[in-house]
Amino acid sequence: MSYHLPILLGSCLLLVSTAPAAEAIVPAPDRLTFAEKNPGGGGVPVEAFQFDSSLPQDLQIQVWATTPQIYTPVAMDVDAQGRVWATEGIDYGQKPVIAAGQSIMVLEDKDGDGKADSSHVFITDKELRAAPLGIAVFDNKIVVSATPSIIIYTDSNRNAVFDPGIDTREVFLTGFLGGAHDHTLHAVVGAPSGQWYFSHGNKGLSVKTKDGREFIAGSYYGGAELVGQRSSDGQLYVAGMAFRINPDGTGLVPVGENMRNPHDMFVSSFGDMFQSDNDDPAHCRVSWLMEYGNLGYADIENGVKSWEEIVKSWEKPRPANAGGNASSSSHWRENYPGTMPPGTVYGTGSPTGNVLIEGDELGEEFRGLYLVTDMVLKQIMACRPEMREAQVEIGRLFPFLSLKRDQRGQFFLPTDLALLPDGSLLLADFYNDTSRRTNQAPGTIYRISRRNVKMPAVERVDFETTKGLVGALRSPVVNVRSHAAALLQKKGEDAVAQLIHFFETETNPYIQARAVWPLAFAAPQGREWVRQLLDSKVESQRVLAFRCLRLADPAGLPELAGKMAGDSSMAVRREVALSLRDMPFSQCKGVLTQLLRAYDGKNRWALEALGTASVGKEAQVYDELVRPQVASLAAAEWPETALNLAWRLNSPQASKDLLNWIKAARPDVPSFRHYIMAFACFRSEEERLARYDALSSLLKEPSFGGEGYQTTLSEVLARDLTVLPGESSLAHSLQIPQSLGGRTKLSDIPTIARLHGDAKRGEAKVAVCYVCHQVGAQGTPFGPNLAGWAAARTTEQILTDLIAPSERLAHGFDQPARLRSRDGKHIVEGLVSNYSHHAGSLNIKVFGGQMKKILFREGGIKVEFLKDHSWMPPASEMGLTDQDLRDLVEYLKSI
Repeated sequence: MSYHLPILLGSCLLLVSTAPAAEAIVPAPDRLTFAEKNPGGGGVPVEAFQFDSSLPQDLQIQVWATTPQIYTPVAMDVDAQGRVWATEGIDYGQKPVIAAGQSIMVLEDKDGDGKADSSHVFITDKELRAAPLGIAVFDNKIVVSATPSIIIYTDSNRNAVFDPGIDTREVFLTGFLGGAHDHTLHAVVGAPSGQWYFSHGNKGLSVKTKDGREFIAGSYYGGAELVGQRSSDGQLYVAGMAFRINPDGTGLVPVGENMRNPHDMFVSSFGDMFQSDNDDPAHCRVSWLMEYGNLGYADIENGVKSWEEIVKSWEKPRPANAGGNASSSSHWRENYPGTMPPGTVYGTGSPTGNVLIEGDELGEEFRGLYLVTDMVLKQIMACRPEMREAQVEIGRLFPFLSLKRDQRGQFFLPTDLALLPDGSLLLADFYNDTSRRTNQAPGTIYRISRRNVKMPAVERVDFETTKGLVGALRSPVVNVRSHAAALLQKKGEDAVAQLIHFFETETNPYIQARAVWPLAFAAPQGREWVRQLLDSKVESQRVLAFRCLRLADPAGLPELAGKMAGDSSMAVRREVALSLRDMPFSQCKGVLTQLLRAYDGKNRWALEALGTASVGKEAQVYDELVRPQVASLAAAEWPETALNLAWRLNSPQASKDLLNWIKAARPDVPSFRHYIMAFACFRSEEERLARYDALSSLLKEPSFGGEGYQTTLSEVLARDLTVLPGESSLAHSLQIPQSLGGRTKLSDIPTIARLHGDAKRGEAKVAVCYVCHQVGAQGTPFGPNLAGWAAARTTEQILTDLIAPSERLAHGFDQPARLRSRDGKHIVEGLVSNYSHHAGSLNIKVFGGQMKKILFREGGIKVEFLKDHSWMPPASEMGLTDQDLRDLVEYLKSI
């Protein structure tokens, strides 16, 4: 279920184009006609809102702009002059009313009274349809995210109106799939390095860059035809990605993958990436994104399976949220090696725009507050991310701004946030009721500030001089200071003295950090100054210095990594590990040795960073650096550190060693489940088959005959290691017989239990069970394997299961279903697993034990789940007498 703005129109282009495409730029007479028909109205009265009680009580919210100044604002950004640039979504939820395309609007508060007093169209472009999801302004370059492309409009004459023949239009990047969907391209945001970041939902992409490289990503949700294709950097990515790129279009680098639908990102002045991700009910989250992180929404190998297809009955559920939905740790694949911890999972919602407040303009208590709009919760959420050990913890979320209890029925759809040059906060309201398509066209932009507190005077930004650029680093407006940082890099050593003075006189650590990025590019003087920060007593400054130097001087990375690998900080060592991903093993062996030695055996972020460092060289790292340290120990004596490294590196030898430890140590069920998840992952068909065979063998071992072990193994085998071709039609009926061997009349359970049972006679009767069950290796693998099944059950419990099988369904066999073909001619019955509403697929085990993958949505197949129903006929329908049953019980208990 998606609560985001449904992009109703659009196209997906796979060809890169950098031509001006002036023919796409047309007047907007139909927008003007629309404005005449919709003169205003709507908007939530400011009295309907409330701020969280933990915030200063002099906060105020005021209308900054509203219809007809702007309709349905979707995304916005602020330029150096304090003008607001916004995209609209007038086409949302109704017939297209803007045939010429959507408009980019420019709004301005010219008299400084806290309200916009002018509004005009910058451009109406027919390739901007429905609701362009992102806009960013870097001086006179307006960067718009509108699937399938990122488009740059350059306002050459700086009049905030696009003039064909004077201004230019460039397709910066294209090939983002998804078209009429919200799981597509989101806003570009500037970073303190002067680079740009952006994200794309999981509809897939095939993007070629100006420097001749290609990046490809697909998943079951979109771009399925791209699944398994490697990008030009040699990596196989799963759709739902975040990227970094240079403003000139070179150097595109994926910095995260396998998300669901990450909306706008934010990059802090220290270089930390923050984002929100939506939106399967109960699983929305706010995350710190560790570089190269796999966020675990689809299969981590290639993205072909949704989380619903692999969910385990035993994976830890979270408590139900306010909406009554419980969440599962299966959703973000938290238990799989290779996935990043999910951050703060807060439940049902639809997060969109975000901003991290780094300045003190609203008050020092707001410094470090991360804000995210949520359209379903109808609020701005807030948290205070903090660096802890190897990670940045998002922490508790609370409602910064929400509707009062008696006002929650208001049309209010908060879509984006931005900071004005004076530090006050803008909030865009689409004025709609979630995704019920109520066809409300008006919209409002609100301004949040401190009551009776004079906001700081806004200084003119001078992008021409070094002094002006250094001063611009203090701007609350993200893309103003990012653009200044990019220009400062070109100043080289001419800016060093002023940047050092800026750093040494600034007391706010966020603002102070902004000077370090351009200094790292100013070789040799500035770079040498940054190197001194590597020895700072302040942990965050050492992390910052490493990030800046790594980016500014890639050739110096081996020496830099060697210097910092022994740092006392887990966060610094994490950064060193991440920097090694693309470095050959021979070049980074010594650094990896130090990092592995310092691993504490517990911190998951540190472990994942070491896994990232080992990408493509896992076997060498394990065989040469990990295994020799413990190879002399007996398998059962291996320490947790080595076991977790084997679990994460997951090479063929590592999995063999892990299996030997499991057999020797016979861990309790929770530990068994943790380590067995290494076998749920594979990098090739050969590995999948080897792991399938290993777990199938383990399933038969008496030491692991308990229900917890058996359920774990069975579910991993069925849901992770079974890969089937999808079928979109039912070729013939496959129904399950309701009677086997004739009907008998049986006594009650106590009467049968009092009989003397003979296991030898029972062994002769067990053949009736072979029709649906295996006993050991003999029989049909449809129902549970009966070897060891009865050992922990009483005679009465076993009799109950045989006589009334629908009263208690076995784990893993509790989803009986009946499928009907579109025309109703064919019926297939069986046991369903791997059901995915989002993928429109399920696996069904049919009578005889064969497993089929059915694409029910594609084939129009009706799925009927049968409640409290077992396909096993009761004993009275199997021709068994009282004595037969008692003998059978005795035999089952004996095995």
